[in-house]
Amino acid sequence: MTLVPPAPSRPVTRMADFTSLCAERADRPFPRPADLHDWSIRDAPQFWRALLDWSGLPWSGSAEKVLVGEDVESARFFPDVMLNHAECLLRPIPGVDDDAPALTSLHRDRPAERLTRGQLRDRVRVTATALARHGLGAGDRVVAVAANNATTAVAGLAVTALGATLATASPDVGVPALLGRFEQVDPSLLVLDRTLVPGDADALAAALVAGLPTVRTLMILDDLALPAESAVPVVRLSALVDAAAGAPPAAWPRLPFDHPLFVLFSSGTTGPPKPIVHGAGGTVLEHVKELALHTDLGPSDVLYFHATTTWMVWNWLLSALACGAHVVTYDGPILGPDTLWRIVADEGVTVLGTSPAYLQLCQDSGYRPRDGFDLSRLKRVACTGSVLHEWQYDWVAEAVGPVPVQSVSGGTDIIGCFLMGHPELPVRKGRSQVRSLGMDVAAVDELGREVVGEIGDLVCRRPFPSRPVGFLRDPAGERFHRSYFVDHPGMWTHGDLVDFDTDGTSRVHGRSDGVLNVGGVRIGPSEIYRTLRELPQILEAMAVEQRDPARSGPTRMVLLVRLAEGAVLDAALDRTIRRVLREQNSAAHVPSLVVAVPELPTTHNGKPSERAARDAVNGDRVANEAALRNPECLAVISRAVLERGGSVPAPRAEATPEAAPAAAPVSVAAPRSPDELDAVEVDETTLRSVLALLQEHLNLADIRPDDDFFDLGGSSALLVHILGRVKVGLGADVDIREFLARPTPEGLARAVVSARRAGSSTVKLLRPGQGRPVYLVCDVLGQLNSFHTLVSRLDTERPVYGLAPEVSREDGSRRSIAEVALDVTEQLAQAHPEGAFSLLGYSFGGLVAYEAAHHLAGRGREIAFLGLIDVASPEAVLSPAEIRAKRWSQRLDKVKVDAPGTAVRFARRRLGRPVATDVQGDPEMASYQQVFDAHLPARYRGAVVYYEAREQLPVIGSQLAVWRRSAPNMMVTPIPGNHESLLAEPAVSEVAARISATLR
Repeated sequence: MTLVPPAPSRPVTRMADFTSLCAERADRPFPRPADLHDWSIRDAPQFWRALLDWSGLPWSGSAEKVLVGEDVESARFFPDVMLNHAECLLRPIPGVDDDAPALTSLHRDRPAERLTRGQLRDRVRVTATALARHGLGAGDRVVAVAANNATTAVAGLAVTALGATLATASPDVGVPALLGRFEQVDPSLLVLDRTLVPGDADALAAALVAGLPTVRTLMILDDLALPAESAVPVVRLSALVDAAAGAPPAAWPRLPFDHPLFVLFSSGTTGPPKPIVHGAGGTVLEHVKELALHTDLGPSDVLYFHATTTWMVWNWLLSALACGAHVVTYDGPILGPDTLWRIVADEGVTVLGTSPAYLQLCQDSGYRPRDGFDLSRLKRVACTGSVLHEWQYDWVAEAVGPVPVQSVSGGTDIIGCFLMGHPELPVRKGRSQVRSLGMDVAAVDELGREVVGEIGDLVCRRPFPSRPVGFLRDPAGERFHRSYFVDHPGMWTHGDLVDFDTDGTSRVHGRSDGVLNVGGVRIGPSEIYRTLRELPQILEAMAVEQRDPARSGPTRMVLLVRLAEGAVLDAALDRTIRRVLREQNSAAHVPSLVVAVPELPTTHNGKPSERAARDAVNGDRVANEAALRNPECLAVISRAVLERGGSVPAPRAEATPEAAPAAAPVSVAAPRSPDELDAVEVDETTLRSVLALLQEHLNLADIRPDDDFFDLGGSSALLVHILGRVKVGLGADVDIREFLARPTPEGLARAVVSARRAGSSTVKLLRPGQGRPVYLVCDVLGQLNSFHTLVSRLDTERPVYGLAPEVSREDGSRRSIAEVALDVTEQLAQAHPEGAFSLLGYSFGGLVAYEAAHHLAGRGREIAFLGLIDVASPEAVLSPAEIRAKRWSQRLDKVKVDAPGTAVRFARRRLGRPVATDVQGDPEMASYQQVFDAHLPARYRGAVVYYEAREQLPVIGSQLAVWRRSAPNMMVTPIPGNHESLLAEPAVSEVAARISATLR
């Protein structure tokens, strides 16, 4: 889609068009954007009236009275104006054909739904009629748990068309978090789309109905079978719509400007999430201002903003319909850095909305969208959710194209933005371009005095229409007052720290309260604290943000806990904390690090000081130390974070490379030559042991020392297994290349004797080359032989080394994943003291490589590439339901395996060992399985490439979704075959090709 050239008489941007109108009404020119903004706050009534007229929104009544009162907390806008939210969005627009595209709904696994403006209006009209016939009307409250798609949009607009009030949430939010929000709404109707609900969707429905006593009806949006049992009547919306076909359409009443439209929820810093009521008029007018003026969005534009229904951006997206724009939605996951750019190219997106976290994922992956997609229609990129860093602007310019990147900031509390972009101004990297029109925002110090060039509290000093109407269950407005108007009386205090420069640009520096913003997701600590009250081992907790020690820019969550007497923060309690937080809230609530501390910082009046704890875990100077009752606890907290395996970042300065200690030399082993092996003398005991081992596995009674292994029916896969048995039974780690040079029992015996004499080597050269090495981590037995074919197939000139740490102790017990990973970390640090790392691992080795990458990143080393080849998630990160699903899949797999000619069992596949016996019948492998499943992966925010076998066991739930709880920046590359076949032909050639294509 190409932007329609403007007519000669029309200004280039909609902002310029509106500025001309304002200049005419004010009888003065506005040569600079700053001049228009100054007028918009000094003559607010004239500005907002001009915006209402310019917008073309349908309304009735009188707009003569624009503003009643001048107090930010209590002022009202347009008290005599009546309008309808759905009518404003779906009205016929002059110059826009009803056949023009309005809404495209994309899905991961089914065809897209495409609706024109006329079709969307008709669907909303008949759906509203169906809801009205069911008894829904103005004043009712509706809660919906549904994904961001066309079905949800139609249902939501039908609700608002009737004048009912709507609250929404995404299906991946846990039941306790949903009830913590929706119970305050007192809804009469619960709308549910079970299509993307993880786990038991009917159990979710039952729990919500039980926890929402005011619900009279459960309305289902999907086509799945209706719940067999329900405490309230269950209806399917599509059936109601079918029954309403041909019925007289229900009226869409125009209601007061501040009639309750949406209930949104704060992040819950100091208590349950605040149920924030937003009025219809203020919401629509503010959104039209932001979209049409600041974003220059119009009928020729296609807008995609990646969002869920839990986020206010979903409500904002709907309002783009009021501008005549074409809105695109997607309810699937981000599978890699190309996901959103593919949507941009395929749908001709002109305005893309995304987060800094996604841009960082693309950059860390070395991804360049412009190389693979036609992005010529893209006009601008809008970013929100967290701080956008300077280098991300450079990445967009280089990897996407010369499009402006607009950093916008606002939030749920105002259902809009205080800081915006501007279509006529240049972008200054790292900063928002302008204050939003009509918003008298500033940075102020603790006394409420405006500061410029310094960090202060973000406030708005004059009334604005999108200020909330109030809170539910707060009839006197006391909670509303405490939330926004106590810190700086007479001003709206937003809770962000910000600085404004003299040119009007601004930069948000994070939250001034305890709200966490991790990866662009805002998390209310009170939700975490409420959940942890269920655990008797925890007396007190404090969740704080820490700058990610692995990378500059991102942050992670550190959870500090004060334990009850006798309680210990062992692996079991750590897993319990993470599991409970995930199940009752969401994956975003799971901390990267849990640390036990004896005390948490509190002020002299007993109030917990999350800011002091945040400074401590970040190694920064504690700004409010004098206000603390127990400042000595801060050093203890910093020490505890380090001892727990985390890192405390430098206070902002980087350590110099010269300060690093010199690495000890490390020896690298290469295979012995055939001549060297021929010179080795073999004792009779070793030769007999080798012959017995071969006889057992080849099922032959008579084998001679000079028989060729492959002539006897041996295969590469069997050879790998036999060499594993050689290591376990004979104590020799034989390199497969040595045996292939002399593939006889006598040759194997000579290699065994030679390996015993040489001892174990932890770093082995698998393939010579030039450039940065690729390091491949061993299999579950500490061997590298299973990777022989893969290494030979890699299309790279770089050298490939294998890492083979000890996986067992001297007494034969298995070392933990954490212990092995620390050894690998040291091996890497010594073998490669400078430069970036490229790490690769399969199954067991993949999990070790992942942990080693975490440790190296924590030391400030760069991880250029981390590749995981079909690595399962340990049971430690699975919920009870996921573990039960895994058990059932194992049973199903066993049924398949017991049939002739089928694959080896699940445990063998996951440990990378093609062995023909059961884990239950093999104590050695069972112990490895226990070690694997007991490990709790660290939180790693670096880029990960996951090579997923297409043929997976029928496990309920997504393996990748589990992995992304620990590694959110994961790019997935599917590869043919199942787990145990990936290192053998024919699959291994494809695996090698995929790795070669993505290797960095």
